Amino acid sequence: MKECCRKYLTEQFGDDTEVVDAIYAEYVSSIGAKTAEADAALAAGAWDVLDRAAHTVKGNALAAGDQQMADAAIALRNAAKLQERDQAGQLIADLRALEEQL
Repeated sequence: MKECCRKYLTEQFGDDTEVVDAIYAEYVSSIGAKTAEADAALAAGAWDVLDRAAHTVKGNALAAGDQQMADAAIALRNAAKLQERDQAGQLIADLRALEEQL
């Protein structure tokens, strides 16, 4: 578990490790699903779907205390809104790299 997430979730939920671990596991699962959705949306040129996937990643990351992931998702949302395919592709790769750290 990323230390920033452990710290944040423990602040929110106390020392109940079962709850903290369950929330973190759901967070990790959601990032994988939404990153895959972002990949598919980019391939299809579905900018609104890409924006929504990035928005969900941002919200889930903030809820888990992962500011680094949230910042990458915010950048991806901006790329989606501007329909910047190359930048969006790089940012999805960045999300995947961050996902590997979870």
